[in-house]
Amino acid sequence: MTYFLKSGTTFRPSDEANLDLHTALPAGNYIIKQDQFGNMFFELVDSFEFKSKRYGDNTRNTERIMSTFMSRDVSTGVMLTGEKGSGKSLLAKTISMEAAKQGIPTLIINSPWKGDQFNKFIQDIEQPCIVLFDEFEKVYDSDDQESILTLLDGVFPSKKLFILTCNDKWRVDKHMRNRPGRIFYMLDFKGLSPEFIAEYCNDTLTNKTYIDKICNIASLFGEFNFDMLKALCEEMNRYNEAPEEAMKMLNTKPEFDDGNRFTVELAIEGKDISRTAIEDREWKGNPLQQTVKIDYQVTDKDEDGDEFTDWENIKFTHVDIKKIDPTSGKFTFINNEGAKLTLIKVKEKYFDYNGAF
Repeated sequence: MTYFLKSGTTFRPSDEANLDLHTALPAGNYIIKQDQFGNMFFELVDSFEFKSKRYGDNTRNTERIMSTFMSRDVSTGVMLTGEKGSGKSLLAKTISMEAAKQGIPTLIINSPWKGDQFNKFIQDIEQPCIVLFDEFEKVYDSDDQESILTLLDGVFPSKKLFILTCNDKWRVDKHMRNRPGRIFYMLDFKGLSPEFIAEYCNDTLTNKTYIDKICNIASLFGEFNFDMLKALCEEMNRYNEAPEEAMKMLNTKPEFDDGNRFTVELAIEGKDISRTAIEDREWKGNPLQQTVKIDYQVTDKDEDGDEFTDWENIKFTHVDIKKIDPTSGKFTFINNEGAKLTLIKVKEKYFDYNGAF
């Protein structure tokens, strides 16, 4: 028997084998495509898989985000920010996998779709679903970002969980920041905590006596990510060697890191230079890679015996490093003239909600 498929005023002949109608989009991952006539459609792609143990706050954050999404009557936006390998993509995938267990599909946005046609196409899906914008600020430039604000506003009746991953939150449209109506949750991934590293090493590392040393090495990086940790443990297990030996070969070099902020302490000829006499009391960079130049004020006397102040500068390079304390983030330099520089890593401070009220 021949069937006829009606689209608008057009009828196309089709056989029964091509008639596979669904009242809802099945659980799975889909990307959006467009045919030659400009009609948008979904294409099923491989689902996410993650067979190993989940570490840190991954499970707790997944449960909370899904619970919030399912309990709300409107759409919910979540932004996950951080460098590659920091864990944001893993959380996005975990949420998608958990949603699939509940029959909820995931739409992966990997092209800068926008405009009324795209908005209607997404909102025509009446069932709950996840809309995942991966590497959002790279796919959407600043103008394109503004064009999808309406989609995130939650004014449409359908229920969506919008997940946006990005490497740099400051490249995201300012109208998404401090706007929980559009982006309800924002999670910042700042590298791995010592607790995360210890838990992973306890599960995977053969020689567990090196766990403290790995935590110390990780503190030399601005953001020590999961890719680095996984590769380091794998290499140490394979060759039964210490972490410093494995890192000589691995593409995990502290000197490649963008660096941190450091407070500056300086001593010249055994005398401490007052912090008020140092022009920049903080230095930003990577002391394993860059020359550290410090300008400081000195007091001297002229021919008449009157005191005057002048500026001098001194330089230190990585060959002047005499000691590194990874736990405190302290680098100690002593140059050929005996001048001593101490850089102490400034730990990022987060607002203390508990202590503020």
